[in-house]
Amino acid sequence: MDILLETSLMSSYLAFPREGHLEQALHIVGYLKSHKKMRLLFDSAYPKIKDTWFQEYDWFDFYRDAKEAIPPNMPEARGRDVNTTCFVDANHAGNVQNRKSQTGILIFVNKAPVHWYSKRQNTVEASTFGAEFCAMRCTVEMIEALRYKLRMFGVPIDGAAGVFCDNEAVYKNTFMPESTLKKKHHSIAYHRCREAVASKTIRIAKQGTERNLADLFTKVLTADRRSFLLDRFTY
Repeated sequence: MDILLETSLMSSYLAFPREGHLEQALHIVGYLKSHKKMRLLFDSAYPKIKDTWFQEYDWFDFYRDAKEAIPPNMPEARGRDVNTTCFVDANHAGNVQNRKSQTGILIFVNKAPVHWYSKRQNTVEASTFGAEFCAMRCTVEMIEALRYKLRMFGVPIDGAAGVFCDNEAVYKNTFMPESTLKKKHHSIAYHRCREAVASKTIRIAKQGTERNLADLFTKVLTADRRSFLLDRFTY
C-alpha cells in the first residue's frame, strides 16, 4: 500500500517507457529493500466514531425519493453489525504534463482497511473544488458497491458510511441542503453525492489534511509524513 501512488503514476508509461522511468522504478525497488516489511492491521473491533462529527438535515424537499439500494434477495443477516468509513482526497493538477488531478480513496470495514485506490482523473479540473468533488463522486460509487456486496454476504451494516474529506467547500456543499451550485460542469457529481447523503448511504465530516489517510495516495510525501500516515493502519 505504501507504494500504491508511485506504481499508479508509473503505470501511465507502460506502453512507451523511457530511461528515466527505469530509474524511478529502481528507486521504488530500493525503497522496498531498505524498509521493513509492514503488514496491514485487520482489526475487527468497532471504531470509535462520534456522532457529533456529523450533522444531519431534512432532505425531503430536495430528494424526497432518495433511498439506499437494498438487495431484494439478500440473505438473512448474521453476526455483529459492521461500520464502514472512508477517507478521500485529491491532488489538484498534480500531473505537470497535462494538469490532471490524482484521486486517493481508503475504505475501512470497522478498523480493517479493505479497499484502497489511487488513480489519475479523466478530466482536467480548473479548481480544487472540482477535483475534490470528482473524487467524492467516485467514493460514493465505491461505498455503494461495497455496502451492497456486504449485504449479499449476509453482513449487517450499522448506519450510514462515514466519509472524511479535507476540502471545506465540498464538505459544506455535500451535507447542507440549502447550498447552491453555480458551476454546471460539476452538477452530476454535486447531485450524486448529495443524493447519497439524503438516502443515508453516507454522511460527511471534515477531516484536516494532516490526518487524512487518503493523502498518502494523492501526492509524493516526505518520509516522516509517509510514516505518520502508515502507522495509522499498518504495523
